[in-house]
Amino acid sequence: MSLRTKLLLGYMIFVAALVVLGVWSAWHLREMGGVSRRIISNNYDSVVAAQEMKESLERQDSAALFALAGQSERAAAQLREHRALFDAAFAKAANNITEPGEREVIESISRDRDAYDELFDAFLDKVGRGAVEQETRARDEYFARLEPRFNRLRADCEALLQLNQRAMLAKSERAAGVARRWFLATLLIAGALVGAGLALAFFLAARIVRPLRELTATTARIARGDLEARARVVSNDEVGVLAAEYNRMAEALRQLRRSDLGELLVARQTTEAAIDSLYDPLLVTDANGCIVRLNKAAEEIFGAESENAGRHVEEIARARPIAFAVAEALNSRRPVAGEGAASVLPLSVDGAERAFRLRTTPMRDGDRGLLGAVTLLEDITHLREIDRLKSEFISTASHELRTPLTSVQMGVHLLLEGAAGELAAKQREVLEACREECERLERLMRGLLDLSRIESGAERLHPAPLRAVSLIRDATERLRPQVESKGIVLRVDAAPCASSVLADREQIERVVTNLITNSVRHTPRGGEIRVGIAERGNGTVAFMVSDTGCGIPPEYLPRIFDKFVQVPGVESGGAGLGLAISERIVEAHGGRISAQSEVGRGSTFTFTLPVALEASKSAEPRFESFDDSRNERGGGSQRKQT
Repeated sequence: MSLRTKLLLGYMIFVAALVVLGVWSAWHLREMGGVSRRIISNNYDSVVAAQEMKESLERQDSAALFALAGQSERAAAQLREHRALFDAAFAKAANNITEPGEREVIESISRDRDAYDELFDAFLDKVGRGAVEQETRARDEYFARLEPRFNRLRADCEALLQLNQRAMLAKSERAAGVARRWFLATLLIAGALVGAGLALAFFLAARIVRPLRELTATTARIARGDLEARARVVSNDEVGVLAAEYNRMAEALRQLRRSDLGELLVARQTTEAAIDSLYDPLLVTDANGCIVRLNKAAEEIFGAESENAGRHVEEIARARPIAFAVAEALNSRRPVAGEGAASVLPLSVDGAERAFRLRTTPMRDGDRGLLGAVTLLEDITHLREIDRLKSEFISTASHELRTPLTSVQMGVHLLLEGAAGELAAKQREVLEACREECERLERLMRGLLDLSRIESGAERLHPAPLRAVSLIRDATERLRPQVESKGIVLRVDAAPCASSVLADREQIERVVTNLITNSVRHTPRGGEIRVGIAERGNGTVAFMVSDTGCGIPPEYLPRIFDKFVQVPGVESGGAGLGLAISERIVEAHGGRISAQSEVGRGSTFTFTLPVALEASKSAEPRFESFDDSRNERGGGSQRKQT
């Protein structure tokens, strides 16, 4: 028997039960309607006839009063009208004798009516001839002869009324009893049919669902990799056919696993499992930048893979640098690895903010064709916390050292001024060296304090739209005397740029000052320092400081913006913090800074700032409290040139 036949059979049984219950209920409702009709035809008509006879009798009695009042014509008219109504009602009651004793009452009414009419006619005749001369005598005679007959006739009508009313009440009670018995019988039949239907439904459901559950369990085993599982075929219906075909499919899967394609599928499943098991969030995009895969960690940030698959990375990325890095990796077909504080992405994960560093690598096939890109968000929250503690320690230590250093400087200064008497030449030489070292130590602590304030976020930016030309000229003109006193030529090339940038004037002038001072330190007398600006097509303005000095060796170039890095062989004039501070300031503005150099031919430092229109749409710039941890990770990669 097929599954369709089983279902149809179950439904037909239900329909048959409903038909039986409906026929039973309709038949008994029809019987109840017949009882109601019989009550109306047998008794209700007699009750109405008795009421009408009583009312007509009352009207006939009132005609005597009109006769006594001298209105004989009105009395005669009223008497004729209501005698006719009485006779019609009496005829209706006489033709509807259905109860025991009703015929005797009808005969009594007929006799009393004839006697009453005869006496009433004689009374009216006497009143009409004037035989009754006084009203009092007439009333007395009326009440003496007619009133007893009137009361007897009215009592007969009341007896007919009460007889039929009692019969109606008795029949109504009997009908109610029958209705209750039929109701209980109908309810019992309906309950029995419902119980039988539920039993049949559970039976059919069990017969149908049990094979499906076994098939589901077999499917789960195959999904877990047990391709030896087989579904049990227990019937020839559609479920049995499905189980048989399922076994054939499992056999095909077993053969496929043993083939090369099966090995590829296993390798793919292994790769996907490895991606999902990564702790750091990972995004896989195709060659157009659309999402292909998200691992479990990435789904916690960007949402489920099923919701984001096929969408462009710009639509789901919470941080614009992710989309920029994917686009750059796809366009340049080279890895993009962000370094420094600007490459740190603060993202919310489970309600807590975590810090991630961006790594994007293009994917290629065996023929070096572009397949897409893999973006890894490296969780460096713990490094950020370590760096914060380190910055706080440096800040506290530098602040505490300033007081004793100031005391030492004052003591050395007083000794050199002769406060303790005349000094010998050798003593003065030693004190001069001490003063220089104290000044160098003071510059070091001042730089450390400035850097710690920037990294901790205590130093806020106050950006405003500034003309790039005026910004660069104001910064260089203050340094021109110092540069030219070293015998170095300072040139400013800012003519073609007319854009404005959104920047903090004081901080950007500090960056320019650090770069020019660094170039002065590495450029011999007779050299040249050139400062210029150029507008780029990506919404930024580039500021360049180049010199003709000794240059930077290649092994130092990747770490030139790290703290305390100084190129050997050059006279040191600082603590090696100027370029690190400059990098933090530029990145806090949303820009990038880079260095290019060739030994013996000079160096060029370039930093970018966003134009005022684009920058005004973004959030207020701020200093990041994170320092990139390349030293802790054992070195870093080459900085991407701006």
